[in-house]
Amino acid sequence: MASEPTTPVKVPKAASTYTPTIQDPDLRSQINTVLLRDGHISKIQETLLHALNASPQNWPTVIQNHALSLLRSGDCTTFPALMSRVLSDIKSDTELRDRTSATSNTLAPNGTKTGKKKEEEVRNGKGENGQSLALPKNVVDEGVRITRECLELVCEVVE
Repeated sequence: MASEPTTPVKVPKAASTYTPTIQDPDLRSQINTVLLRDGHISKIQETLLHALNASPQNWPTVIQNHALSLLRSGDCTTFPALMSRVLSDIKSDTELRDRTSATSNTLAPNGTKTGKKKEEEVRNGKGENGQSLALPKNVVDEGVRITRECLELVCEVVE
C-alpha cells in the first residue's frame, strides 16, 4: 500500500497561470515522480478504466469497431495512420458534442431553452451508424475529479 508522501511538492501560486510554453519541467518531473512513487498514477488509471467500463455508451467497443472499420475499408493501412485518424475523429466528435451542448444549454430571457439538438447533429458522429466517438462526459468528469484529488495529496501551493 502506498504511504502518504513525507514532503509534498511545493508549487508556486503563479503556476496556475503558466502556459504550456512556460511550464517548469523540473516541477512537472517532481510531481510526476511523486504521483508514480505513491501509486496515484495507478489509482487514476484504474478509476478511468472503471468509469469507461461502467459507462452506458460502451466507448471502448465503439472505438474498437471504428478502428476495425477503418482497417477493413482500407482507409488506414498502417498503425500510425490508424492512430492519427482515430484520434482526429475523436477530437472532431468531441468538438461537435461540445458545440451542440453549448447551443442546447442556452436559456432565453423567459427561462426556456433557445437551442435544439438537431437530430442530424446528434447522429453525425464518425463512428458506425453515426455514433459519436467523443469520450463520455461523465468519464471526463470522473478523470478530472480523481486527478485533482491525487494532486491535492502530493502538492502544496505556496505564496
